Amino acid sequence: MTARGLVLTLLGCLAVAGCPGNEGPVAGELEVRLATPNGDDRAVHFRLVGAQTAVTAPPGTAYRVFVSPEPGSDTARVVVVAAQGTALAPGPLARVMVPDTRRAAAYAAGVLEVASTAYGQRAPAGYVLTVVRP
Repeated sequence: MTARGLVLTLLGCLAVAGCPGNEGPVAGELEVRLATPNGDDRAVHFRLVGAQTAVTAPPGTAYRVFVSPEPGSDTARVVVVAAQGTALAPGPLARVMVPDTRRAAAYAAGVLEVASTAYGQRAPAGYVLTVVRP
């Protein structure tokens, strides 16, 4: 191999090694999943901790989602309401647009309040929210 060929090979290797490749953030969606002890929940109010750009209803649901970011933090309060005459189902509760889906473990969600289909308030004990990659 000539000196010029060796230099070009070394420069190519350095260029490949210097590129971030798959190390940068991967923007996308995470999913907030609900585990509930009841079959007739109409609404859930929860706190979501972690950087997000939007929170929406999961595909295939008629849920309405209301979001209130807490100023100066990566925390938001979220209310998800099932359509009239229906209930929230265990499983996907909300979709969250995030700057890096590989950091799903850094997100947390906790139930603050729950309402039944009869609009009665329920204690949040027994409800579990998890944030995962869909």
